[in-house]
Formats: sequence, structure tokens, C-alpha cells
Amino acid sequence: MEKKKSNKISWSTIYSLGLVPAILVWGLAPSLKENVIVLTSIIVGIIWIIFSRLYLHFFKGCGIIGWITGWSMIFGGITKAFLLLFGYYNIPIVLFWAPCMAVILYLFEHRNIHPPFCYQCILKRGGIRERHLLGDFSRYETHYIVRLILIGSILVTMLSWILFAFGVERQSRAGNYFYFYFPLGLSIAIIIFEIIRRLLIQQLIESHEKKCKRYINDKTNNPDMDYFFTVIRIMVIGQEKIYLIENKGDEIEFNSGKGFDIPIHRYTDYCTTQEEEEQKARQIIREELQIEKPDLRHISSAIAEDSWRRVGHYVLFISDEDQNKLNRYNGRWYTIEEITRLFHSNRLYPLFKEIYARFYTIVNTARTYYSNGKRRYPIRGYKPSFTLHRIDLLDIELDDPVWLYVSRHNDDRLLYRIDKWIRKILGKKCSSSNCCDARFNHHIGSHRFR
Repeated sequence: MEKKKSNKISWSTIYSLGLVPAILVWGLAPSLKENVIVLTSIIVGIIWIIFSRLYLHFFKGCGIIGWITGWSMIFGGITKAFLLLFGYYNIPIVLFWAPCMAVILYLFEHRNIHPPFCYQCILKRGGIRERHLLGDFSRYETHYIVRLILIGSILVTMLSWILFAFGVERQSRAGNYFYFYFPLGLSIAIIIFEIIRRLLIQQLIESHEKKCKRYINDKTNNPDMDYFFTVIRIMVIGQEKIYLIENKGDEIEFNSGKGFDIPIHRYTDYCTTQEEEEQKARQIIREELQIEKPDLRHISSAIAEDSWRRVGHYVLFISDEDQNKLNRYNGRWYTIEEITRLFHSNRLYPLFKEIYARFYTIVNTARTYYSNGKRRYPIRGYKPSFTLHRIDLLDIELDDPVWLYVSRHNDDRLLYRIDKWIRKILGKKCSSSNCCDARFNHHIGSHRFR
């Protein structure tokens, strides 16, 4: 295995570059006719949405800012076009761009409304905390930049509408400055700020990686594990309870946080396959709990594309007679009600909180719907309460992404019913394979806890 590549900053990791088409149109707008501005805004917006959609596959970056910018340009352009049809001229397009961007950014950040490729990214790379553990720290910056652009959009919206209300015309010097050059300059300033911020973060990451190297070498005496390693994390369930310990922070994880966490988490040699990872997990259980044939289920595995680091999550169903073997850990058994309170009070270890939300969503979805999205119960809207009762007998694959897809695409969702109606018209049968393309659409379900 070759050494890992240096995780240096590149243009594909500067998320605010998604503002570039807006910057170009803002710069050209003072010299363009209004109908040309409208047409350019709509066409460029459509192109930029398509580009942002492909960004994940071709450049392995995040296209969310470009996606938001594209839709803002389309909505703003369409609104402006309607006003032109009714004879309303000399209305700056920024009056519609900025509010549209602010609304979409707010829905993304605070209402958990994400584009489909965000779910692709989660499925392919894991949740934010899973990537965080793996060293893919830059992805965490997306939400920071989204919030920064949201503040800028609100500022531009308020300023432009106040000036417009006071009669500042588009063709005036003040109008050109505040309607076009001010948002253009603010966007450029955000891009420059992010570049500087990312350079500083890169220094912190490099410093942290050196610390990780020394830590792993001290723990394993394996000089290669600073580049290639796997983290095995095992959640233990017994008598409808989950065993948790208090985690005060992981030295190897960058800004890991702290809180109640699963008892079994170990760094080990890099696993190249899922089978190898599961064998390693079973070996860990035999070593720590002396259970020869554990009832172990795989939940998820995330792999960092640029650093050869992997994290695997599992759940262990333990028998009553083996529960006393958990006494070697400094923790206790927690009920679902207790874990829910810890979840809402942000007292769970961030990585466990993320995987628990995924586990919760999978189990409740499988108990409510079939794999094709149809309800198991005739009562619309009914969902069984989450419980660990006889969960070990639940005949589902916990790592099957189809359940994550069904949690968002099922009989209780309008889009599912529309899709089913269209398929009925076209004479197509709805099956698990064509209705639940979970390779591309899913969600971890953390919104259920918010």
C-alpha cells in the first residue's frame, strides 16, 4: 500500500466558489439590458445546478453552494421576467436573488431540506462525524460557509430593499454600487475569507495528523497505521437497554467532543474488505468479552477516499448470562427513554449520536414499511414507537440502504404517491428494485430527534 496523499487545499474544496456565476452576472449587469439580465440569470442558473449535481462525481467536492446559487438565480430571474411582462422596469434583480438565496440557505441549514446529492454524499462517505473521525475534516466547513453566506444574503436583502423603498434608481451611481457592486464585493470577500480560513485549518489538520501518528505508534507499535487504520465501534444491546460509557474525548480525533458513548471502540489494522472488517470486529469481541459466537450485525462503514482510513459500526446483541461481562467497562445500561433525553440535551458523544439516529431510522422504517415503501399497517400516518423489544429477531439487514431511502420515500409521502400514480399510468410495476434506488437517495434520519 502506498502512503496516503497529502490532503492539501484545492479549488474543489472552496465551497464559496459556488457564488462565481452570481459574481459574473452582478459584474456584467450594469452594462446589460434588463431582458438580457433575466435570460442570462435563468440560463446560467440551470447550467450551474447541473454542474453542482455533477460536482460530487467529477471533482469529489461539495456542490451545495452552487446548487443554492443556481436555484436563486432561476427564481430571481423568473420573478423579474413576470414583472417585465407587466411593465415593471428598472427593478434590480438583486431584490429577488438575495431573498431567494436567504430562504433556500435557511431551509438547508435550519429545516434540514437538502438536495438529493447530499444523501448520495452521506451514503458514499458517511455522516459528518464519521468523516471527521476519518480525517475528512474539510467537509464539516460546509455548514459554516452556509451560515456565513446566509448572513450576507440577509444583509444584502435588507440593504437593497431599503434603498429601493427610498427611491434609489438602478441606473444611478448609488444604485450601481449597492445593487450590483456591493453584493459582488461581498461575495468575493467571502471567497477570500474562506481560502484564508481553509489554509489555517489545513495547518491545524497537519499538526493533528502528526499527533495522531505519535499516538497510534505508541499504542500499536505499527509504523504504517498513521496512514492506514480502521476504527471498529460496537454498540451493545441487552434486555432492551444499551450499554454506554462516558467518553471525555478521543485523542486521535480532531475536535471530537465528549459525551456518553459505546463501550467498544478500537483502532486496528486497515481492513480492505467488509468481510475482513467483520472478522476483526468478531475478534475484538472474543478478546474483550470472551464471547465465541457473538450475535453481531453490521450497521455501516465509511471510508475516507483520500486518506485510507475506515470506520465500521456494529451492534452486538448480548444474552442475559453474558451481560455481566460488560462490568469491565466503567459504564451502565441505559433505557431508550434515558438515551432520548441524553440525545435532546446533546450529552451523547457526537459520533454515537449520529449512528444512533441512523439505527433508529432504519429500525422504525423497517417496522412501518415494506422495502418498496408500502405501509405494513392500514392506518395512514401510524408509526410504531421505537423500542428494543425483540429487536434481535427483526429480519432485516441493518446496513441495507434501502431502509434509509424508504424513510423519505414511502406511502405517507406525496412524491411517492405521485410516482406510484405515474407508474400506474405508464403500466410499470413498482418493486423494491425500481422504487428504492437507495444507492443514490437516503437520509440518516437525524431530523427525527430534533
